[in-house]
Amino acid sequence: MKQRHWIILVVLVIAALALTGCGVPHEGVDVTTTQPDGPWQTFVVWPLANILIWLNNLLANIGVIYSWGWAIILFTLGIKVITFPLNLSQIRGMQAQKELQPLLADLQKKYGKDRERLAQEQMKLYKEAGVNPLSGCLPLLIQMPILFGLYAALVAVGPMLANAGFFWIPDLSYPNFALGLSWIPALWEAGDYATLIAYLILPVLLVVTQIFMQKYMTPTPTGDNDQAKMTQNMSMIMTLFFGYFTLQVPAGLTLYWVTSNLLQMLQQWGVTRFFLKPNPSIAAAAASANAVTIDVKPESAKSAKSTAPSTNVKRAKAKGK
Repeated sequence: MKQRHWIILVVLVIAALALTGCGVPHEGVDVTTTQPDGPWQTFVVWPLANILIWLNNLLANIGVIYSWGWAIILFTLGIKVITFPLNLSQIRGMQAQKELQPLLADLQKKYGKDRERLAQEQMKLYKEAGVNPLSGCLPLLIQMPILFGLYAALVAVGPMLANAGFFWIPDLSYPNFALGLSWIPALWEAGDYATLIAYLILPVLLVVTQIFMQKYMTPTPTGDNDQAKMTQNMSMIMTLFFGYFTLQVPAGLTLYWVTSNLLQMLQQWGVTRFFLKPNPSIAAAAASANAVTIDVKPESAKSAKSTAPSTNVKRAKAKGK
């Protein structure tokens, strides 16, 4: 099975675990006294919930206001620190793919009509440059269960988050999945526009940060073909889907997601500025490609010179006659 197939399989398994809810009571549960049910709760949901509770208690005991919101932010920061080696590998891989874009564009022009040959030449180029085109997927796969686990954890500790505000957000436990999107027209009809705007800010920030990351921090697909357009359209559809998803989950989870995006942007800026170095393998691959292009010109020039004398001889013979 190809690597991308394994990635798709893992994502589907994680999504299945999340969608089933894995037995987390929708009305919430005291994870400090209730025993977890099954491996998902034992190794993911309950530990994440207890970490959040511990961070909140720590901050509340020292008098920090909005302790639950800051606990979620500190939790996100901790996740970023732990996954930094993976993110560093991801950023390096993305940077390498950006550097390969001109060479990939040349291959697209040369073999665009032969899809099989194009795929072979692209994989050959990736191999020569030492770049894994799927290197950006690993950190995402690791963070996906954390995201789903945190959602389940926030559902579990929902009663503790009730009335836990964070700056402009009145309640980090609101809205919940049981409401769906009904809370939006309900607040609109009630004329509570301030509360409605307060809960819409984070989803909007999520969409904006996702678009920014896709536009400025990820490689642009080469060529102007249908596949490149489809990739861009799929990225936009996924971004809008994430925004739609955050309208139906507790604001605490959206706070985690937006904070994660902002930290990812800051992390990528720092890595690009202080950690990245030119990839010699890519430079060698580019030099090899240029060498092939340069070798063709002298031959054509040589052939042109070799034909020149014969032409002159013919002209001389013509004059003699």
